[in-house]
Amino acid sequence: MIRQLHIHPKVEKTLQKSARTSALGIAAHRAARIIESLKNGTRLAQAGPLSQTKEARVRQSFKYDLGKGYRLITVKKHADLYILFIGDHDRCDRWLDTYSKKKPGNTEVELRSYPVRPPSLNAVQPDLNPDADEPGDEPLMLTQQQLRRVFCGLVQQAGT
Repeated sequence: MIRQLHIHPKVEKTLQKSARTSALGIAAHRAARIIESLKNGTRLAQAGPLSQTKEARVRQSFKYDLGKGYRLITVKKHADLYILFIGDHDRCDRWLDTYSKKKPGNTEVELRSYPVRPPSLNAVQPDLNPDADEPGDEPLMLTQQQLRRVFCGLVQQAGT
C-alpha cells in the first residue's frame, strides 16, 4: 500500500501549463486523474492504464500510458511512490536512459509530498503487502458475504 506520494515540481508545472495544448492537454488531464486516484489510495494497476511493457532500466518503475504517445513515469520505493516525469514517448525514453544507473527518487530538487488516503473499508481488494514488486502481487481478499454471493451464482448456473 502506498502511504506517501512525492511529485516532482516539473511534473506539476507541466500539468498546469499543458492544459492549453491539445494533445498534451488530454494527456495532462489523464495524468491528473491518475495522480488524484493514487492520492485516494487506489492501487497502482487500477489507477490508470499501465504501459504494455515492463520497464527494466529503472527498478520498480511503472509507466502509465496517457494516450497520444505520452507517458507518466513513477517509481515505487517501499511505501512511497515518486511521480517523476511526464512527456512524450521519446522524452520518456531519454529520461529512463539518463536515470538507468541512478536512483531517481534521490533528486536535488525538493519534491512535493502528499499523504495517501487509506482505501475505504468496503474495498474488495485491500492492498496488504506494502513491499510487493508488481502491482498485481497483492492477495485478493473477499468477505464471507461476497464469497457466498459468488458461489451461490455459480451453483445456480451449474444447475440450469
